[in-house]
Amino acid sequence: MTGLVECDRCHSKFSSYTALSQHYEAKHHNVAKTTEIMKGVAAEKELEKYKATLHHTSGSSRTKLAAFILILVIAVGVIGYVAFRPKQEAVESVGVGSKAPDFTLPTTSGGTFTLSANRGKSNVLLLFDEGLSCQPCLQQMHDLDELNAQFSGMHVLVVSITPDSMGQLQGWASSNGPQYGLVLSDANQVAFKLYHPVGSGGTMMTHTFILVNESGAIVWRQDYGPGTMYVQNSEILAAVKSALGA
Repeated sequence: MTGLVECDRCHSKFSSYTALSQHYEAKHHNVAKTTEIMKGVAAEKELEKYKATLHHTSGSSRTKLAAFILILVIAVGVIGYVAFRPKQEAVESVGVGSKAPDFTLPTTSGGTFTLSANRGKSNVLLLFDEGLSCQPCLQQMHDLDELNAQFSGMHVLVVSITPDSMGQLQGWASSNGPQYGLVLSDANQVAFKLYHPVGSGGTMMTHTFILVNESGAIVWRQDYGPGTMYVQNSEILAAVKSALGA
């Protein structure tokens, strides 16, 4: 309620009916309050309740609006991230039944090795390992020499792939390298990125064997690890025989 109201007894003016009512009680307590005054006081109380409700509703609406804007910003950010983030390189392992991805890498014996060049000629057993930084890996390569006769009878060429540079590998290979197949340098992670051996990226902490048959298909794959730094020859030979039906 706005405007001035007047006391009908002393003609004093007040800014509200509530103030007028208080004036009556203080100055004219022997005079009964008029119906008009009581109606005015009631109307003022209802107005104050309405204002309080309106204020609460407005605050609640502002809170809801802020929450909506926050959710909207987050949603737009998530959509933008999904839409414009750099495409992640696939890390799915190439498994049994897949066509073996082709690659060409330098060998410690000179020249290069291309996987597809062996199609129709021989099966290829790929061994991904850590190379010179891993003593069990070196032992694994040496011990595979014991299977040369069996592998030869099944037309299996053993190829070790390590992350070491050719400069590092050549000295070791000439004096201590295995007699079987080939040792390849994959310093740029070419084959590693194609086959994704467990833990690959230069520090695999595992061995991965992949057997590619003469048709170029993967017929056996085993990721040993993490933590398995050496695999028994008997286990490897049995798996190769089973995969080739020998």
